[in-house]
Amino acid sequence: MTQIKQSYATEFDFLNALKALVDEKLMITYQEVILKHTEAAGKFNGLTYIEFLKQLQAHYDGKIFLVEDGAPYHHSKIAKAFKVLHADRLTITPLPAYSPYYNPIEKLWKNTKRDATHLKYFKTFEDLHDSVVTAFKSYMQDASKVICVMQKMREDFAVTC
Repeated sequence: MTQIKQSYATEFDFLNALKALVDEKLMITYQEVILKHTEAAGKFNGLTYIEFLKQLQAHYDGKIFLVEDGAPYHHSKIAKAFKVLHADRLTITPLPAYSPYYNPIEKLWKNTKRDATHLKYFKTFEDLHDSVVTAFKSYMQDASKVICVMQKMREDFAVTC
């Protein structure tokens, strides 16, 4: 049997193509298993972002408030057009381009790099992975390390405002 690799922008597109090939009852019966083992496109684009927004609208009644970062698909022509058409239900607030004062994880990443990776040689990727996981585990075991970072962030933010 010859295999043809075909990519679909969205799960919806994939399922429609599948319906054209197999009996609908059969497809519905095995849809969950099929989707579980189907390779996804792997990244968002304008079309997949719109599918995500449609799913939100279908799942939630009323107004939806979203905070978007600078991902290119947020600003694609097709996504912008969709957001304009659905402005009655979607309220979008963009994050600043770079906002370390509003993002506590940046401080934790800085400490993780300092403690786990900075000026260290790792023979394998697994060694690097293990070092980072060890740093994360230390945060889980000693919450004061995280609290200290948050306190420092609060102090830094108070000085800059």
